[in-house]
Amino acid sequence: MRLSENQVRALAARVVAMTPADEAEVLVTSNDAALTRFAGNRIHQNVAEENTTVSVRAVLGKRTGVAGTNRLDDDALRTCCEAAVAAARVAPADDGFPGLPAPAPFERAERGCESTRAFDADARARAAAAIIEQSAFRGLSAAGTVGRSDYAVAVANSKGVDAAMGVTALKATVLSSGTDGGSGWASWLGRDANDFAPEALGDEAASIAERSADPGSLDAGTYAVVLAPEAVSDLLDFLGYLAFGARAVDEKSSFIAGHIGEKLLSECITLTENALGAETVGLTFDFEGSPKHAVPLIEAGVVRGPVTDSYWAAKLGLSNTGHALPAPNSYGPLPMNLELAAGDTRVDEMIAGVTRGLYVTRFHYVNVEDPLRVVLTGMTRDGTFMIEDGRLTKPVKNVRFTQSVVDALADVEAVGDRRALIGPEEGGANLAPALLIAKWAVTGQTR
Repeated sequence: MRLSENQVRALAARVVAMTPADEAEVLVTSNDAALTRFAGNRIHQNVAEENTTVSVRAVLGKRTGVAGTNRLDDDALRTCCEAAVAAARVAPADDGFPGLPAPAPFERAERGCESTRAFDADARARAAAAIIEQSAFRGLSAAGTVGRSDYAVAVANSKGVDAAMGVTALKATVLSSGTDGGSGWASWLGRDANDFAPEALGDEAASIAERSADPGSLDAGTYAVVLAPEAVSDLLDFLGYLAFGARAVDEKSSFIAGHIGEKLLSECITLTENALGAETVGLTFDFEGSPKHAVPLIEAGVVRGPVTDSYWAAKLGLSNTGHALPAPNSYGPLPMNLELAAGDTRVDEMIAGVTRGLYVTRFHYVNVEDPLRVVLTGMTRDGTFMIEDGRLTKPVKNVRFTQSVVDALADVEAVGDRRALIGPEEGGANLAPALLIAKWAVTGQTR
């Protein structure tokens, strides 16, 4: 059974008191998740999981150790606390460790919706059927998921941190495919199941699949591209992971290191890390219980940032922006709720401004070639189209690209006037518009 906000809060405080260490921190996560999968125009799997995990971080001087359990009886919890302490005893000392953070008030946001909690197997089946129907009547085949999560998180420490929050999220995906090489993708993410329109989602994917039938070839080269929000979100994920954490800046593996305050990107680009935004999902405190703050990362092309946690804030002499990941954490602080500011251009207006280029629905199998310039290589997928003389024309086979995100965002010519929430159903998400980018390097194509 998923524990309530008050129950996870009480459990975290109780385990802190059990931990025989100089300082102690406890993270409790209680989750009730369910997922319906469909393929070949029929539901083939329903899965559900309820689980509560407890993670203990014990501090002995400048040494820390972490242990976890999902058994909640007193004996198991004490054993977990003792294991964390034992790990701390043999851990190397970190002279830069500032101690656990002190308590600070966090901004509460209502992130739990009863409509989503009530989105049971029958509701998911009806949603899946509505999605599938949009492909089935066109002679296409639909595959995808409808998933619901309802979780509560609490963080407590021996310095008085006491943060707890409940969150819900609903996510659906659909891949619609035909026998003639066409495929289309669509996804939806939100807190409130009442906002979910499965028929529209199914129609979006099926319409792309119909239009992408019988794709043609494309030569390698540099093209103007219009990227749909799903593709833009992939770029934001890598940008946040590689460039806007304090550790990457300190280690000079980020393109913003030594350039804060300089204009490096298009003035069309304003990027903010904002877990407090009205449209996003996830927690408003981090995994140390520190309040999350809205952090400007790029303002009209000018570099700001980065995000910090208690450790890296102390190390770099910055304020703590509340972006700690669960301990042990080798990545440092990372943004989890990126917002790219909307522009004033409709997607059809972007397309109308391109003489010869590509429209990209989403990317697939993206990997990093150079972290400093955020050079990525990957494929387009499920809806790639030529733009010729301001119109979408023929579909093309999936293409491979090798492109610096930094260079691409310096060449942005227009930003979409609508944004979509893209991401996992837990932890955070990106709010992304479409982008018109002047130059994008296509390096190959599937056969």
